[in-house]
Amino acid sequence: MTVIVVEPCLEINDREKTGIRASFRGLLQDAPGAASTSIVNGLSQQLIYQLQLNLPNAFVSFDELNVDLDSAAFPYVQSAAKQGLAKAIQDRGTKMLVNSCYRTIAQQMLLYNDRFNNSNPVAPPGTSNHQTGLAIDIEDALGWEPYLMRYGWSPLPGDPPHFDFVGGGTIDIRRESILAFQQLWNKNNPNNKIDADGGFGPQTEGALNQSPAQGFAKAPWDDKPRNLKLMMPRMEGSDVIRLQEGLKKAGIAVAVDGEFGPGTDGAVKEFQQKKSLTTDGIVGPKTIAMMA
Repeated sequence: MTVIVVEPCLEINDREKTGIRASFRGLLQDAPGAASTSIVNGLSQQLIYQLQLNLPNAFVSFDELNVDLDSAAFPYVQSAAKQGLAKAIQDRGTKMLVNSCYRTIAQQMLLYNDRFNNSNPVAPPGTSNHQTGLAIDIEDALGWEPYLMRYGWSPLPGDPPHFDFVGGGTIDIRRESILAFQQLWNKNNPNNKIDADGGFGPQTEGALNQSPAQGFAKAPWDDKPRNLKLMMPRMEGSDVIRLQEGLKKAGIAVAVDGEFGPGTDGAVKEFQQKKSLTTDGIVGPKTIAMMA
């Protein structure tokens, strides 16, 4: 059984106001220390989508709830935890400011690599409670506490921002999170495969450090496209580039930068309006089909 390591969430969080995206163009092991974990957003989004493909109904986004996120706080929890979160937010009737939620093993590796440069304990990838899909760090923890506890969320003693979902109906996804990386690595490195066993040993650690911070060339959405939309953290990747190129080909002005920002959102809505589609900015099968 994997031991969960508790980290000081007052000091370690993924809520950043720098506006940094995954602009680092090297390997994860060479990413600058003490930087925002958003510099590995490209790889993190591939890991999250692969995990969702592996667990299609168990690991879901809550970005449509009344929450405020930022450049590196990924809004994903397990389905039962989302239901409790939604009820708590509805009961209080105010916006929840989320500092951290699901943290990918790429983000955790970045923090772990920099652990000798700060005094905070950092869990090895796969052992942080933020890899369970059952943890959130929030602002105004005391104000939210009675509402969250009513629906299965429990505060972590000694760590004020942190809550864990203990309401039941969940599974242990930590090994699945590691397996998602191993699958992506093997897909992109057929001549240098690693064991796809969900365990985080030296072989997997070495491969993760040798992975591109912007994500692999072969992405999980190449075979099973994801819906694209404006959200935080910003969606980015090869599928966003293809979308932007398709919009330009259709005569819509848009920057081809691989990031689904407000400009791309506006361009998508313009395209949808011209094609008499629902003008919601969400790029799903119908919008993609009209671009073909």
